[in-house]
Amino acid sequence: ASLQVVTDLVFDLEAAGRLGVAALAGLAVGIEREWSGHASGPEARFAGARTFLLLGILGGVAGWLTAGGLVAVGVLILAGALALTVAAYVAAARPGGAAVDGTTEVAALAVLALATIAGLGFPLVTSGSVAIMVLALVEKTRIHELVRRIGQQEISAALQFAVLALVILPLLPTGPYGPFDSIRPRALWTVV
Repeated sequence: ASLQVVTDLVFDLEAAGRLGVAALAGLAVGIEREWSGHASGPEARFAGARTFLLLGILGGVAGWLTAGGLVAVGVLILAGALALTVAAYVAAARPGGAAVDGTTEVAALAVLALATIAGLGFPLVTSGSVAIMVLALVEKTRIHELVRRIGQQEISAALQFAVLALVILPLLPTGPYGPFDSIRPRALWTVV
């Protein structure tokens, strides 16, 4: 009986940790949205730190319930949060209004997805992804400046490298072939 109590406690601590990561993921994005001015002032969007924290918790709970076999309840929770996010974008992008970017709403959708992943049992994926996401949100000006500086030659070179590394390389056999088993196509292409 005491072993069952310890097992239940460990399970509860693990679930609490996953939900904590989900909540902190939402909070991190929400803090950035408030810090950048997207959640306050005349151009304020629908979500700041508290709303993103709650979206993180909703996603985490949805993932946790889904992992526990309550798929319909998890999907229902996610659907409600998704509907709220879409409704917020539709309200902000009224006809005749100013052009509206969707960064905050897309960030909310990403928080829901990543928090769900944490709730399903993959908190490291959530943590790493949210760190990259918040960095990209904070570095908006630098990213836009970088994009303005990129020329046709750089784009072509990047696309050629992507084809070489992501299309050709995986298709090559590992080998070895030839005399003394010295030809290894994939290793040779990696050098190329």
